[in-house]
Amino acid sequence: MKNQKVSIIIPAYNAEKFIEETLDSVVNQTWDNIEAFVIDDGSKDKTVELARKYESDKLKVIVQINSGACVARNKGLEMSTGDYIQYLDADDVLSLDKIEAQLKVLDGGVEYIGVCPTVHFMDGEDYKNMSPREESFWIYDNDDPTEFLVRLYGGDGERWMVQTSAWLTPKAICDKIGPWDETLLLDQDGEYFTRAVLASKGIRTTGGMNYYRRFFFGGNISAKANKRENLESAIHALDCKAKYIGANTDSDRYRQAMSTLWQEIAINAYPKFTDLTKKCEAKAKETGKSPDIPILGGTIIEITKKTFGWKAAKSLRGLIHKIKQ
Repeated sequence: MKNQKVSIIIPAYNAEKFIEETLDSVVNQTWDNIEAFVIDDGSKDKTVELARKYESDKLKVIVQINSGACVARNKGLEMSTGDYIQYLDADDVLSLDKIEAQLKVLDGGVEYIGVCPTVHFMDGEDYKNMSPREESFWIYDNDDPTEFLVRLYGGDGERWMVQTSAWLTPKAICDKIGPWDETLLLDQDGEYFTRAVLASKGIRTTGGMNYYRRFFFGGNISAKANKRENLESAIHALDCKAKYIGANTDSDRYRQAMSTLWQEIAINAYPKFTDLTKKCEAKAKETGKSPDIPILGGTIIEITKKTFGWKAAKSLRGLIHKIKQ
C-alpha cells in the first residue's frame, strides 16, 4: 500500500465540549501520513484554546470570522496538500483505523470514493459498543455512480444517507468538482457529495468506522433550526441534486427518489411555511410519482396520518410537543 497523504479538514464552531475527543481520534490514527486543519468559525467558547493543545507540524488551527461551515471547509481544502480528503465535523469521531482501512481498499487510486459504516448515537451514549445504522449494510461496491445516488435518495422506497465523515475522497475529485457551495445553509454535504460521486467511477466500501453524534434538540455543526432561510437552502440544494442526477437518467426510480425528497421538505416546512410546502408538493407532483411519506411519530401519530393525512399528523405531533414542554 502506497504511503498516501491524507488531509483532514475540521470546521468547528462552539465545540468545546467535543473538540478534544474529536482531535484525539485524529492524532491517534493508525495511518501516520496525515495533516489536519481545524478551521474555527468564530467560536465564542474555548474551542480554539482546546484545539491549540493539539497543534504540531501535522495539525494547524486557523481562526476565521463567523462565515459558516462551507467557508471553513473551503479554506481547509485550499490549504490541503494530501492525496485524499477527510472531512470531519468537530463533534464527530473516527475509529483509529478509519483512514488506514479506507486507504487499504482504495490502494492509491484516485477514481473511486471510499465509504465506511457509520454509528449514529445520541450525545452521551457509549457509541463504541454500538452497531452501525442499517444503511451501512446496503452500501456496496458500485461502479455506477448514478445508480448509487438513485438508490441512496429513495429510488427503491426508503431513502438513506451517508454522513459527511464516512467518506474518504481523492483530492483529484475534490479539485475536479470545485468548492463547497457557500450559499447553502442546509444539505451542504448532500449537494457536495452528489457532485463528488458523479465525478467518480464509483464507490468502494471499506472498514473503519465513523461515529456521528446526534442531539435531542439540535446542536451538530450542520444542524439548523426550522427557519425559512434553511428550508429555502434545502430547496436550492435539492434543485441542484435533481439537476446533477437528472443529467444522467430520467428513470422511474430517479423520479420516485426526487418525489420522496421533495415531499420530505414539504413536511418539514409545514405548518409554519405553507407556501414552501405547496411549492415542494408541486415539485413532487411534477415527477409523476407518489412520494413515500416517512414515519412521523408513534402509534397515535401514525394512525392519524393514515386516517386524516400527514398534515393532520404533523399538526398533532406539534401540539403534543407543546403540551410536553
